[in-house]
Amino acid sequence: MVEKTVSLTGDCKSDFEEGLKILSGVHSYILVGETQDAELQIRLQHIEEEKLKIERKKEKCTIYYNQKAHFFRGVSLLLQNKNKPQFNLEEESNFESNGIMMDCSRNCVPSVETIKNYIVKLAEFGMNRLYLYMEDTLEIEGYPYWGYLRGRFKKEEMQECDQFARLFGITIVPCIQTLAHLRSVLKQPMFEEYKDIDDILLLENEKTEDLLRALLETVSQCFSGGIVHLGMDEAAHLGRGKYLEKKGYCNPAGVMKKHLEWLCKTCERIGLKPIIWSDMYLKLNFGVEDYYSLSEDAQPKNIENLSDKISLCYWDYYNEGEKFYEKYIRLHQKLGNPVVFAGGAWTWNGIAPGVSKALKTTHDALQACYKTGVKDVFCTVWMDNGAETPLATMLPIFALYGEYGFSKDLSEENIRNRFRFCFGKEWESYCLLDAFDNPVYEDGQHNQYCENPSKTILYEDNLMGLYIKMFDEEKLKIRYEKLAEKLNIILKEQNNMDEEDRRIFGYYSILAELLAKKSGITARIKDAYCAKDMGKIKGIIKNELNEIEQLAEKLRIKRQSIWMEEYKPFGYEILDIRLAGVSVRARSAADRLACFMNGKISCIPEVEEEILPYKTEEMLEKELLHGYYMWDRLISAGNIDGV
Repeated sequence: MVEKTVSLTGDCKSDFEEGLKILSGVHSYILVGETQDAELQIRLQHIEEEKLKIERKKEKCTIYYNQKAHFFRGVSLLLQNKNKPQFNLEEESNFESNGIMMDCSRNCVPSVETIKNYIVKLAEFGMNRLYLYMEDTLEIEGYPYWGYLRGRFKKEEMQECDQFARLFGITIVPCIQTLAHLRSVLKQPMFEEYKDIDDILLLENEKTEDLLRALLETVSQCFSGGIVHLGMDEAAHLGRGKYLEKKGYCNPAGVMKKHLEWLCKTCERIGLKPIIWSDMYLKLNFGVEDYYSLSEDAQPKNIENLSDKISLCYWDYYNEGEKFYEKYIRLHQKLGNPVVFAGGAWTWNGIAPGVSKALKTTHDALQACYKTGVKDVFCTVWMDNGAETPLATMLPIFALYGEYGFSKDLSEENIRNRFRFCFGKEWESYCLLDAFDNPVYEDGQHNQYCENPSKTILYEDNLMGLYIKMFDEEKLKIRYEKLAEKLNIILKEQNNMDEEDRRIFGYYSILAELLAKKSGITARIKDAYCAKDMGKIKGIIKNELNEIEQLAEKLRIKRQSIWMEEYKPFGYEILDIRLAGVSVRARSAADRLACFMNGKISCIPEVEEEILPYKTEEMLEKELLHGYYMWDRLISAGNIDGV
């Protein structure tokens, strides 16, 4: 095998060499010191313009860059076009910062190796920020129960990741929570004195302030970028628990402002620039209950204004149309604070990614960001309800953010080629996963209302399917049969498929096969039972329920292998329990039917019960989302949460 080599010259080249060695190594190039002998002889040149320029004539190459991260995009593009002896390209940077946010709190804490892998992926696209969402998963000295048995990051792990990111000009931004979203830790008896109500911290409390002070100091010790995302979102019941008992009713806007002022002083003292999610602040300042309900001419009351040094993060993964995003960005801009935009990869809606919804909202949102002058954007990769969707499924939206960072008119051919080069994967294969949930996939349209039948059908009971009136399950059965065939073809025909893709598509092929068996099973059981057709009942037991039991176990094993490659082991136990439940409930249903068939019981009351619609058409018309994604509400009408 002939070695492919690259060399580097230019001012400050020592700051770039280690990153170049890693990135070029991904594409089987070796960094050498002998400039004249290298196949690609790269000279780096810093420029003041916010542009990236590449000039190549034979082996001589110059990359003109404004930000360090942009230089590595230039390297990636140069390597992608290595067969062109003459190659010239000029791109304008559309954003000052662009990145992704990895969820490290919904039971899933990425391994250090996974974080490093995604940092290199960011470098391929010239993206310069990695946000890590850590509710209680960053260790704090003196608080042993903070992140206990949750796979929390050690300081040394975060310092290692931070140092690695700096090789590529990438800033890691810790996203913590300093107000709410702390259910996992506040449910512990050791934190009872820190709790106001629900998942909200008790404010103006000495113990709470000591905790947050220690958390912020830990952040400053781990991360060198000087930026912290303080959270502060979705605290609807702020001040209505112990705070109310201690101090009486106080205006939530004033309570929040006082807390933020304390946080900002603490951040300033230790050299951190704060960002907050904007929903609470926007609602309190405009006097509305719904984050997305404001009209274009709405004016803030300006009663509880924040320091203009705090950046407001407008998050929106739901709405469609450039005009809506433009309107909401301008509403944020009325408040006078810097605005950061956060979109979403739709990895949290179920078992499979909502690729089409994410593509649509990303396009609309980023076009609006261009037009309104928003210069800081990132894509959230939430993993709500237990991280059921593998992390790698977000790669199409990752690539879209990367390319939109340097292009306002992106062609499908360009994104497909970049996807293949940067990730070694096929765009169409990953987009096919949208077929698990998108009701209009065959028509080439997007999943506007975020329906998620795959998760619903996977977990709903075989005898008492709560949601069978919400989907045409017999139609879905046919779709999943065809999808299983397509996924198996991908597995067989892509000879260069890497191990990660073999795990991912092996997992989804089993899922499609399982869903094809489960779709409509409740109705088929009831029809056979009511007709007292013992032959059909016997066939359902043998050919459907037994198959469901076996496929669910295969699915569990595949999912475990994916998890252990992406994350620390903590948190996987939840998926183990859920998928084992699918298997065992199939066995239980088979046992119940066998007892009826053999005359051991005279009836099966749970089959005789009429299944009612979970929601009416009128209810759905008023809702932005039509998916059902909380596991505990899918499996039974019985109570699984609380007393």
